Amino acid sequence: MSTTPASVAARVAEILGGDWTAGAGSWETYGRLDAPDSDTYTLYVDDHDELCLSANLDPTGEIASFRRVDTPEGIEALAATIAAAIRQHHTAADQE
Repeated sequence: MSTTPASVAARVAEILGGDWTAGAGSWETYGRLDAPDSDTYTLYVDDHDELCLSANLDPTGEIASFRRVDTPEGIEALAATIAAAIRQHHTAADQE
């Protein structure tokens, strides 16, 4: 598995399951995660070489950031952590 934001987003969508889908930005520089009745989430690399997660409708901006990983095990763990962050944010947004 490569470590582009788009490829990580694709793995996160698989982990989230259901109706979650992933899309890639130009040159795979960002990944987008969508589901019906949900905010759109974006993964991108910031100026500090960290992978960042944001929700498009969240006015606070970045939800979380993650350090770069290069091993298959690290990428899988990262994708699981991002999926958990999306679930937590999605649940919190539903309660507001």
